[in-house]
Amino acid sequence: MARWGIGFTDRTWGRGFGERPWVDTRSFLGGMAASDPEFRYLVDVIDSVMDSGADVLLAGGTSMHDLMVTPHPVGPHVRDLIVVRAPSSLRPAATAGHVRIEHLSSTGYNDFIDRPPSDAVPLFWRFVLEKYGIRPPHRSV
Repeated sequence: MARWGIGFTDRTWGRGFGERPWVDTRSFLGGMAASDPEFRYLVDVIDSVMDSGADVLLAGGTSMHDLMVTPHPVGPHVRDLIVVRAPSSLRPAATAGHVRIEHLSSTGYNDFIDRPPSDAVPLFWRFVLEKYGIRPPHRSV
């Protein structure tokens, strides 16, 4: 599994980001949600990205079942990631039944918030606006 590592001068994502088309990521995690409804909030986040037109502004991928997001364009060294943790994540929310959204930063000032799954979409957009300054074209944040 990819992890944060120390680069020559800063922290970067340990392997290539592995961007996947949003529709493919939705299909993959949608299959998970079909068999386990606890995964539904991941699909809701992906749908909000695609429906808002932000799929051209944000790159997505997965690490195991966690949703990984970074701004476009994706360079060879990803320095910041927003991660929407899956129920089966190695770093799940501290409270069972909650979602953890985490920002991994090259500065080392990582942060996360755990909330009920019903808060996943607005919390995701809060992180995107706060960390990347990105407002999706067709969504009021």
